[in-house]
Amino acid sequence: MPAKLDDLLPAITKAGSAGLKKGDIDKKFGGKAKERAAELRDKLSALVRDGAIRGPFKSGRSVYYFGPGHGPSIETASHAIVTLIASSGVKLLSKPGLEKKVTGMNKKFFPDGLKHAVASQAIVELTCGSSKYFLHRDVAADYFGFEATSQEPRPRDGTPATAATLTLEDLLPAYRRLRAEQGGFSAVKIFDLMKASGQTRENLHRLLIDETRAGRVTIHPTTTVDLPREEIDAGIRLAGFPEPFVTVVVKNEP
Repeated sequence: MPAKLDDLLPAITKAGSAGLKKGDIDKKFGGKAKERAAELRDKLSALVRDGAIRGPFKSGRSVYYFGPGHGPSIETASHAIVTLIASSGVKLLSKPGLEKKVTGMNKKFFPDGLKHAVASQAIVELTCGSSKYFLHRDVAADYFGFEATSQEPRPRDGTPATAATLTLEDLLPAYRRLRAEQGGFSAVKIFDLMKASGQTRENLHRLLIDETRAGRVTIHPTTTVDLPREEIDAGIRLAGFPEPFVTVVVKNEP
């Protein structure tokens, strides 16, 4: 005799992070009668609709239901993404390549999980044309040698910002001026920005990498071999790319 439908919610809740398979639910609560199967289906739908349980989530050939606070989510997808990127080391993973690796129940949450991983600065997003690639923040830190942004007070005597105090706000006046001079085109050469801001290449690269991690800027590789040597040398070189990143775009700039 099938178990009481009133016991369905406690059973799913008790399963915790393991969840309950739909097949096991059918065996325990459904029985063989069509009327009973319909009642079980309606009960599951009502519990999901009321937010008492989460599901259905497909994994392979099985379907699962979970209690509140358990099962796949944006956070679990983000964790899976960060783990995959960390295991790839200095090898850059493209967005399509990464999406193929996120399987099972987390797949449904891949887009938001990726945004969460970038927003939390667990991974670094790099742009190459219309494609996006990702590095783990620790790998990027080791490779480029940058450190966390200093919280020390900024100098007030007009002294140029150092590597420890340089911020994106310091660069915005020069960036906006250069953008206006080139007719509003957003991609500004790193070489031009270095000259206009008076910053060293090392300081500027450090900040741009940090801001790329935070998702506030994107950097782009050269699309031509005819650039002057000084502009090529001012670019940021990344593992896996034959050409340096020579331009920068500040996001959310009117």
